[in-house]
Amino acid sequence: MTTNYDQQISIIKQKVKELARKANLDVPEIKISEKEDIASACFLKKKIVIGTKMLHQLKNGEIDEDDVEAILAHEIGHLMDFDRKFRSVYFQGTIVGIAYLIFGIILLGMCLILASLELRVMSFYLFLLWSFFLPWILRKNSLAAQFEADRNASKLIGNLKLANYVTKKFKFYSSKKINVIETWRRLYHVIFYPSFSETLQNLGFEIKEFKMDIQKRE
Repeated sequence: MTTNYDQQISIIKQKVKELARKANLDVPEIKISEKEDIASACFLKKKIVIGTKMLHQLKNGEIDEDDVEAILAHEIGHLMDFDRKFRSVYFQGTIVGIAYLIFGIILLGMCLILASLELRVMSFYLFLLWSFFLPWILRKNSLAAQFEADRNASKLIGNLKLANYVTKKFKFYSSKKINVIETWRRLYHVIFYPSFSETLQNLGFEIKEFKMDIQKRE
């Protein structure tokens, strides 16, 4: 358990420095934010934002230094992907997403401006079809970026440390009380983030290996 704030920041900076060196990257800027949930990597500024929630979890013993290393390795994994620029999974997914959104806007515009009723009806049905596939497109692109970050992170710290943190993270979220805000948060995570089993499978593990671990901890 790490109780001193300055000590927490020192640990985080040291681990980021070590991971960046392993990844052959320049050491990214570290920013602490109350708005951030756990941690995130910035595409343009090559910066890692650390949430105060993660510091509280470290202080309270909910996560340990290995978990912090796994979190930071995942974010460094994103930066490794970003470093590939136009060849990055994140960039390519963003382009696909923007193109799909533009296509939807065009369809909606056709519904409103076309003179022919038949063409407007057809455009409307195409727009409904577009709307149906939108969550799938967004999820597919987001999962590709998350999986790539985990694959990169596994090269830095190994698969097992990542999988152990994922097990702890999903156990923590599953124990949270359900309210309106938490329902929307979970819906957001369902769309934009991989499930427990998807994450483990991407790391090369079977979910049953870690379900047993969760039951032991309970």
